[in-house]
Amino acid sequence: MHNWKQFLSITYGAMTLVIGTALSQPVLSSNLEKSVNEATLMQQQGATSQAVILNSQNKTQRLLTEFQIINKELDQLKVNQAHLEQTQTQQVLSMQSLQKQLSAVETTEKSIIPHLLSMIDWLDNFIAQDMPFHSTERQQRINYLKTSIIDPNTSLPERYRRVLEAYQIESEYGYSIEAYSKTINLTSSSLHVKLLRIGRIGLYFQSEDGQHNGYWDYKKGAWRNASEDPTIDIEDEIKQGLLIAQKQRPHSLLSLPVIK
Repeated sequence: MHNWKQFLSITYGAMTLVIGTALSQPVLSSNLEKSVNEATLMQQQGATSQAVILNSQNKTQRLLTEFQIINKELDQLKVNQAHLEQTQTQQVLSMQSLQKQLSAVETTEKSIIPHLLSMIDWLDNFIAQDMPFHSTERQQRINYLKTSIIDPNTSLPERYRRVLEAYQIESEYGYSIEAYSKTINLTSSSLHVKLLRIGRIGLYFQSEDGQHNGYWDYKKGAWRNASEDPTIDIEDEIKQGLLIAQKQRPHSLLSLPVIK
């Protein structure tokens, strides 16, 4: 009797276990599926969050890069601004210096122009009273100076240079010797002659046929024929001087009258 009850108890327990197992299987399957779905959802949410984080990091890095670039450009702008301020300051100083120089130039011009005019007038009078050689050329040079001095398109340094150049040319006449042809007025007639200029010491002439020889009489302001004074014999000396001036013979001592 005892064994039978024991058998029933065991059988009942086994059936209960089988029935319980059979009944819990759908529940476990449902729970497992739910867990898998939750895990999948969490994974998707995690991936989305990771993407958001990465996107945020990229934006942050991009903004940081842009900030660094802008900051660098700002530093460069500051340097450029400082340089521009220095340049502007220097330009202002240069303009002030130029204004002072212009004022000085204007003052200098006011004082130099009268001086140049005086130099031109003196040279004009000097040529008029000098021996009559290259008279037309020398007078044209004076006229040119007078025109230049009032020409607004001619700078002050250029005017000054032209005046000094004219003085230099006149100065060179004082230690040079030359011969050239010219027609002179001798007494009441014109005569084509060869002129011999020896510096500013004397101016002599000789006709082409050698019959007329003479010199410029500075005191009388006229040409004088040597034949008027029997004590003066200068025909050979003038001929030698002409050859020297034309570089047809070496320099030598000449014996010619000097009338001053």
